Amino acid sequence: MEKTEISLNEYRVLEFIKDRKDVPEDSINIDSDRRIVSSAVSYLEFKNLIDAKKVYYDYFTVTEEGEKYIENGFPEEKLYKLLEERKKCSMDEIKNYLKEDYRIAIANMAKLGIKPSSGEMSYSGENLITIFNKKKNELSEIMEGKTPDGEALDEFIHRGLVSKRKYAKRIINIKKEGIIAVENYGSGNYIELLTPALIASGKWKEMKFRPYDLNSRVEPLNGAGLHPLTYLIEKVRKIFLEMGFTEMHGHFIEYTGWNMDMLFIPQDHPARDLQDTYYVESKNSIEFENPEILEIVKKVHEHGYGKYKGWNYKWSEDEAKKLILRTHTTVNTIRYLYNHKEKPQFIFSIEKVFRHESVDWKHLSELYQIEGAVYGSDVNLSTLKWLLSEFYGRLGFKNIRLIPSYYPYTEPSMDVAVDINGKEVELGGSGIFRPEVTKPIGLRDPVLAFGLGLERLAMLYYGLNDIREIYNSDLDWLKNYKIRF
Repeated sequence: MEKTEISLNEYRVLEFIKDRKDVPEDSINIDSDRRIVSSAVSYLEFKNLIDAKKVYYDYFTVTEEGEKYIENGFPEEKLYKLLEERKKCSMDEIKNYLKEDYRIAIANMAKLGIKPSSGEMSYSGENLITIFNKKKNELSEIMEGKTPDGEALDEFIHRGLVSKRKYAKRIINIKKEGIIAVENYGSGNYIELLTPALIASGKWKEMKFRPYDLNSRVEPLNGAGLHPLTYLIEKVRKIFLEMGFTEMHGHFIEYTGWNMDMLFIPQDHPARDLQDTYYVESKNSIEFENPEILEIVKKVHEHGYGKYKGWNYKWSEDEAKKLILRTHTTVNTIRYLYNHKEKPQFIFSIEKVFRHESVDWKHLSELYQIEGAVYGSDVNLSTLKWLLSEFYGRLGFKNIRLIPSYYPYTEPSMDVAVDINGKEVELGGSGIFRPEVTKPIGLRDPVLAFGLGLERLAMLYYGLNDIREIYNSDLDWLKNYKIRF
């Protein structure tokens, strides 16, 4: 068998693992830093002297909000203590006491069987402090690297108190060829670097110099390439530009007045709940962009527009001035059209949005949304259908179905379903903006809009079963990813 040359660090790794099985890479101790160990393992794998199998593990970290709950208590715990002290509280008293946490507190107290009644809450049952202390202890244990039972963990993840991550670890076993390489290396008296100390002492005469084969194969060095998401963004951007669209941009932080009220989403809509939206606290005053829209929005929400009815409730300017992380890029469209009323307009954006929801195989808390819109005097539902067929066709989806749907700010609305390997997959939404959205701000003609999530598109393009895999730092996949169609 041909002799395989190995370096001193490679020899030390082989020597460490030769009598062991299933050795985790991070357990190899050869008195060198982890970078040297990792490099030696990679070269040994390349030389076919070891088997190195990647194993993926879950690990959990407590979020900033979770740390706050450990230190200051859960919102429902504070509400319980308030009820224990006062026996009975009105909803206004609870709201004033807990501020922005009052909805979370009420929702989680309801899970314990304590619910509001006639605008009040009261409790006189058994002591619940042990329940809250147990939760805080379980959160603290996660910070220490321990994992609680599944039910508690699921609750923490759902509430955004704990984040789930994956990491890869190489598990190593020596091959027969590796054992031979260790034996051929001898007693370890090979030297790779001739130092002044070896020369001065004369010990170099007794040492064996490691031979080098200048013609040996080396691991190929791959140049930089586009990340899969960057590739898709550029592909989608190119499609829009080829179709004559203009790219628009917006802000991560928005007023709810722009993000929701301008789109005729009522102020008591579930989408505004803390469980769905990230609210932003700011000590600095930020000037409301185009403050004149507030009076327009107020009239539309309270009384409607023309023959179109409003929501018939007392609209709050304070609610409209709350800061949030934008929940969609449709806010880009409505702001752009408010400032560019000339016709026609063909606009698009590919930007991040933020949703306060649990991260799982098909949901992300931070994601890209693709947005396209057309404003013109001669556009209608047929135009929208053609646009959808053309756009999705250029993405590679030749067979699409348009399914009637509902969105708060479009009517009619349609979902786009595409055919993937014989299966129907819902990919995006579309519609024509309601008159309550467009006419009060001077847009007299139809506005067509459509969009989809970039990460879900990436799942289809790259054949992924878990949306989180797109953000995995797996170099093998990032070097070799392929488009399925």
